[in-house]
Amino acid sequence: MENNNKRFADIFGNNPNISLDERNRVIAELQKIGSLTFKIEKNEDGWMANCLEIGGLIAGSNNPNPSDFEVESQVREAIYSAFNVKFERFPSPIMIELSNQR
Repeated sequence: MENNNKRFADIFGNNPNISLDERNRVIAELQKIGSLTFKIEKNEDGWMANCLEIGGLIAGSNNPNPSDFEVESQVREAIYSAFNVKFERFPSPIMIELSNQR
């Protein structure tokens, strides 16, 4: 029996800063390729995801036990960079102070 660990992720996530026109542009480019498949390798030094369809499209970090969220976020950022995804606006950071006082 083959061990099939394929996962699928939405390329744009829940990012409201990417316009519909920009999404359509990137989707049209991706349709020419077909799909993006990443081979993920993990070891004690971290992990790396290599795109099988586009040489040089790589994501990773030095975390040897990444969460699914970390992997998807890093891969998504690599795709944004490779396809020069344009953002309409950048949200301002929200500062939150946490305290253990009761």
